[in-house]
Amino acid sequence: MIVDLNLRGKHAIVIGGGTEGVRKVNGLLNQGCRITVISNRLNRFLVTQQTQGKIEVVKAKLKDANILDNYKNPFLVLAATSDKSLNRKIIEKGRSIGAFVYAADDPQVSDFSYTSTINIEDVMQIAISTFGKSPIMARKIRIRAERVMRRIIKKSDIENAKLQEFARSVAKQKIKTVKGRKEFLYSLTKDRHIQNLIKEDRTEDAKSATLELLQKWSKDR
Repeated sequence: MIVDLNLRGKHAIVIGGGTEGVRKVNGLLNQGCRITVISNRLNRFLVTQQTQGKIEVVKAKLKDANILDNYKNPFLVLAATSDKSLNRKIIEKGRSIGAFVYAADDPQVSDFSYTSTINIEDVMQIAISTFGKSPIMARKIRIRAERVMRRIIKKSDIENAKLQEFARSVAKQKIKTVKGRKEFLYSLTKDRHIQNLIKEDRTEDAKSATLELLQKWSKDR
C-alpha cells in the first residue's frame, strides 16, 4: 500500500550525513517538517541547508542510539549511517520511542519503504514502488515513466490542482456537508468559463470566478 504521509509540522531526524543521508534530507525539504541531521561530518549541501535555516544540525560521532533520548516524540527517524550495526540500534531505539523508522541499508527492517517518485512542480507526485525489493529497478522505471507522465500531465492539470486546493479551503466556510463540497469541486472541472481562464493562464481570474460560483452554489442549496 502506497501512502503519502503528511509531515507538516512534524519532526524528522536523519542520522548520517553521507550520500543516503543527503537523499533523505532532500526528500524532506519541501514537506513542511522540522528536520534534524545528526552526523559527524557535513558536506556542502548540508552546510548550505543549515545556513539557510532549513535544517538543524547536530555534530556527533555515534557509537549507539542514545542520542535519541534528547528528542521528544519525533515522527520519523531515518538511519543512514555506513554502519549496519549502528543503523539497527537506531531503528530499535526510534521504534521504542514511538517514531516511524527507516534504515537506508535494509528496507525490510523498516516501518515503510521509499518509493521512486516523479515530482511535477511540487503539485503532483507519481510513486513507483517495488515494496523494497529493488530500489534500483524502481529508479530505472521512474526515469522511463517520467518522460511519459510529463507529456500526459498538462499545465492546465497543474493549475486545476492548485485551484482545487484554493476552492476546497473556501468551500468549507460555505458548504457544510462533505458531499456538497465534493459536488462543488467537481463542478469546477466542468465549468467552461473557469477552465478557459485556466488555459489562458489567468489564475487570479479563475479564483474570482470560483468565488462567484461558490456564492451561487451556496444560495441554491
